[in-house]
Amino acid sequence: MRFNLNTRFVMWWSIAWALGLMAVAPIVNYFTPFLNSAYNNQWTPDVYWRLVLYWHGALFMPWVTVLACIICTTFKLDTIKGTAYKLIRESIMYGGFIATPLAGIAGIFDVYDRFALGIPLWLQIIAFLIGDEMAIALIVTMFLYPKVSGVGYDKVGLAYYTVLAALIGVLIAAFEGHIGGWITWAGPWPSFVSNYINSTMYSVLGYYNATAVITWTENVVTSHSHTMIPLILAGIVALISSIYGYNEMKGSAKLISAAGFFIMIYMIIAVVWLYIVAGVGNYSIPTLFASGPNGVNGLAMDDTMTGMIGWGALLVLIGTGVYAHRQKKLDRSLLFILIAAALIYLTVPVTGYYIEFHESYFGFATPGQGPGWMYDAAYLRFHQDFGFFLLPMLITASLAFKYMGIEEKRKNLVNDLFTIGSIIAFIFGESYVFTLNNVFLYLAFLGGAITAVGVLTGLLSTYKDVVLI
Repeated sequence: MRFNLNTRFVMWWSIAWALGLMAVAPIVNYFTPFLNSAYNNQWTPDVYWRLVLYWHGALFMPWVTVLACIICTTFKLDTIKGTAYKLIRESIMYGGFIATPLAGIAGIFDVYDRFALGIPLWLQIIAFLIGDEMAIALIVTMFLYPKVSGVGYDKVGLAYYTVLAALIGVLIAAFEGHIGGWITWAGPWPSFVSNYINSTMYSVLGYYNATAVITWTENVVTSHSHTMIPLILAGIVALISSIYGYNEMKGSAKLISAAGFFIMIYMIIAVVWLYIVAGVGNYSIPTLFASGPNGVNGLAMDDTMTGMIGWGALLVLIGTGVYAHRQKKLDRSLLFILIAAALIYLTVPVTGYYIEFHESYFGFATPGQGPGWMYDAAYLRFHQDFGFFLLPMLITASLAFKYMGIEEKRKNLVNDLFTIGSIIAFIFGESYVFTLNNVFLYLAFLGGAITAVGVLTGLLSTYKDVVLI
């Protein structure tokens, strides 16, 4: 057995850590409940500290590490020599290898900001900074690759530039997270921080006090998360298209996909700018198509804009599916990916937009704001955990196992388990949202457990070829 730190191993390593950390999540939740608001910070009282930081360590850090490896492999970034190769190897191979367990283990103990003298938090911060370094390395290398490799900037394709645009936006979102994290830890200090916040928010709120700081900080944290997720999903769709032959496409498939990429790139830029001015600025995002008492029903403009990224992605997926079908490349992995994408659309824009247009009933998931507020509260958790985390991460795992060289029968089994589990989780998760019947909740968890079996099967199936070499 020889230790070989390459993209295949780092992908395997990161997925294994994510699965293990999710397996112990119920135990962690039992002793330190994720939704216990007593752990929340005074400057971000509406953010569940315990949940957010555990998820960042257990899921997000492994996820972005695997995606970084997939980007390297898909675009052959790890084949070029010199400075670019050194950036990739040290930042992603070594960085991801270290950051994944560091963020995960620290997340187990990051109960609140000062827990254990704040050591778990600062260990997670180190891991997150490594994540920033990985993003910077990818951005620099992607700028260099077309020239250094000889491929040319005009030949790498729209999928390549969509991933690059998404990476730049993700890095900006990460910095927004660091800004919010700093104030959460240190408060509005040093003085120029409080001066900036008060001068920015006074024209909107009309006063200088702690409430202004809370409002501004929660705005920047919201901008961080609302930028990060849709841009990562956009990058995943671009990777899928590239893996399944975007640069070889012709005819209608190419035209449809290209139209989708143009929409995605344009809206990525627009969304990043919107969340900058709404996060570190004082722009109040309006509601479109407002109706009902005091205009509470309607679609938030940012949801409309992130939704446009999704509709562009839909065109890309349609083009990819058409091309794969024509070329007889529609394997079980892509079939699962297309089904998972359909479930994401049903969960997020379809159900989510319906609720937003009926907030007079659903009450923004806030007690006393509407008779159905509890259903919206359930949806808030479900669409985040299922639509924004589970499904995209399973898609990522499916692509990763494909690159790990998983044997065909095992690959089919893994993707079948992903498909069956995802459909079960969707049906009963949506049923729970609108009934709050715990039987449906347990059945949704069963679906999630089936997908976990799929991940474990993929890890065991690739262990010999990826780890034991």
